[in-house]
Amino acid sequence: MRLTLSTKIMLLLQVALCFALASTAVLSYLKMERMVEETVASRFRVVAHGLSSEVEGAVGLGVALNALRNLDEMIQRALVRDLQITGLMLFNDRGEVLGAAGGSAVRGTLPDSWLAAFHRDGKTDRGAKIVDGGSQVLLLSIGNAYGGVAGGVALTYSLDALRAGIRGTIPELAISGAINLATCYVISLIVVWLVMRRLQRSLREAAVIVEAATDGGRPVVPPEIAAFAPGLAGFVDRVSARRRQGMDERKAAPVEVA
Repeated sequence: MRLTLSTKIMLLLQVALCFALASTAVLSYLKMERMVEETVASRFRVVAHGLSSEVEGAVGLGVALNALRNLDEMIQRALVRDLQITGLMLFNDRGEVLGAAGGSAVRGTLPDSWLAAFHRDGKTDRGAKIVDGGSQVLLLSIGNAYGGVAGGVALTYSLDALRAGIRGTIPELAISGAINLATCYVISLIVVWLVMRRLQRSLREAAVIVEAATDGGRPVVPPEIAAFAPGLAGFVDRVSARRRQGMDERKAAPVEVA
């Protein structure tokens, strides 16, 4: 089956359009995923900052972190601020957990990977962030009265649940992408039809003029065709001249009599 020029152009446009929309959709989804994860992390940082500031205030008065008697009460009060928190821990500078609450909370001593991230980034305003299995862990430091680090706060929440919620938006994104694709498809069909209709008509008329010139005629090139193909008039004149010259040469050639 031979495809027309219009069909070939439309197919090429549709392939390019589908590729562009698919790439845009994937990049938009990845960007949205990063933005949502960072927004949720910022929300939990507020909870962790609140607990660390409360404990840091008591430590700043000269009370040792290990000597605070209301740690469990502080942790429970911070834990109920967001039901998506799966674990909340308060630990000293050696990583020993002094108080913990939540199903995913660590008891005893923090994992080495947590401590490494805490020592690396725990003193910054954003704290340290590390992925442990299906959980996201945020770690913030607690300063002492001498400007050092008395300990820190560790907060965990389910990263799998967060990403599952983000993936739940894929059907809506797919529907939106399909609507955009269909709209662009219809618009491209209309544009290609309008453009190619005039182009093909001009090409057909130019082909008729060239064919007439090759038959020995002297066709006149209309102004609109001359504007479409500026070199057509000169080409037609050369073809007509060459055709007439060949005919004259044949007429002038001697006829051999057997």
